[in-house]
Amino acid sequence: MRFFIKDTQLLKTYDTVKTSFWFIPCLILLLTMSCCVILLCIDLYSECHTISWLHFLYHADASITRDLLTSIAGSIMTVVSITFSITIVALTTASSQFGPRLIRNFMDDTSTQLVLGTFISLFVYCLVLVRMTDQFANGNFLPGLTIAGAMLMTLCGILLLIYFIHHVSQNLQSDNVIDNVHLELQRTLEKIFDQQREDENTENGQNQPTTQRTKTGEQKEIINQADAILLKSDKCGYIQTINYACLCKIMKELDGYLEVVIKQGDFVVKRMITMKCYVPYLSKEDEQALHNCFTFGAKRTPIQDPEFAIHQLVEIALRALSPGINDPYSAIACVDKLTATLCDMTHKTFPKGYACDEDNLERVHYKVTSFHNLASIAFDQIRQYSQTCLAISLRQLEGLIHIAEQANHSSHWFFIDHQKHMIEHSLKQRPLIDLDKKEVTHRLQHLDRLLTTQREQQEKQEA
Repeated sequence: MRFFIKDTQLLKTYDTVKTSFWFIPCLILLLTMSCCVILLCIDLYSECHTISWLHFLYHADASITRDLLTSIAGSIMTVVSITFSITIVALTTASSQFGPRLIRNFMDDTSTQLVLGTFISLFVYCLVLVRMTDQFANGNFLPGLTIAGAMLMTLCGILLLIYFIHHVSQNLQSDNVIDNVHLELQRTLEKIFDQQREDENTENGQNQPTTQRTKTGEQKEIINQADAILLKSDKCGYIQTINYACLCKIMKELDGYLEVVIKQGDFVVKRMITMKCYVPYLSKEDEQALHNCFTFGAKRTPIQDPEFAIHQLVEIALRALSPGINDPYSAIACVDKLTATLCDMTHKTFPKGYACDEDNLERVHYKVTSFHNLASIAFDQIRQYSQTCLAISLRQLEGLIHIAEQANHSSHWFFIDHQKHMIEHSLKQRPLIDLDKKEVTHRLQHLDRLLTTQREQQEKQEA
């Protein structure tokens, strides 16, 4: 039986924990209780009560102090209820206005998790402080430092409540929501591309190009000599992560070659073909090890799925264009952020779709996304839903101009030319006044000049 560390499973677990409302609050609660116990031990076993400048902490009225802590606990519990209510209202608003998939981004907000954890911890801290001291009610002992800690936490809680209300009001503004999703999209794409390039192990191949070509020929001979063993999924759900490094290790041990016919974000049904394995013999144990490299789930996640991150911005734009919301400004902001993302992607090297072992021998071939695919996802649906909104079409043409100014590959120009013709065809079907026609013509002519210049440069290079 082969055992490998499933890094992708750890990534999924980390993503689940990071987007939960229980982990950070539980962690804060544990730390707060630890501090409470430490401060109680200091009060019990140290001579802090003999220090003159701490005299006011240890010589207060016991009953008044006890009532004060009880009042703090009750007040904090009320604040906790209000905080949870504000959070639920924010999630409901985000779901209705921006889409249910945006709830994940709101739950990933560390500030909200920190505030909830602090208020719950302060409530439990006050209860524990009252109950843990047996002589507290009789006035024989006052844990001065521990009580001071409760007062300090209460002051911090008031400041956190003010910050939380301000933070929620900022987060619910559409421009801030769109910008946060865009920043998350940038980070997600960067992580995904870096991880896939690492899985390909291309550095060794670049250092030894002759060896790589020879071994690739040997690998093709292995594929030609062996019949493909079709591996079918035993689960149903969305593919969230695929551990290519683990697949490569298994194929190296079996001295075979694997073709993965699905990618992250695909929906897989039971008995669907997911892999083609080229080995003379594959045991049930090896087959199960290959299947274990895939992580299934009930929904798509941005862990290894770049399309999901772009779909979030597209969903905001589509909802903004719906008759019920009718917010073209938010849709324009989404088009601007998507344009910025595509401009950045023109300077990225997309994965080639293979993974090599330590000997630079290609072991796994898998499906990868492309610039044209991601760019089409970013533009197509918004273009289709903006048939009655000229401002969106004009902004998309401006976005294509910005992308064309940074394009450096044939796939970039193919996408620009295709989208330009689609938008132009759509605009011809609309009744436009002369001024609008002038704006449209100006942008189309600018795009034509950029495309013509690119074709001339390509012809010179070919000549």
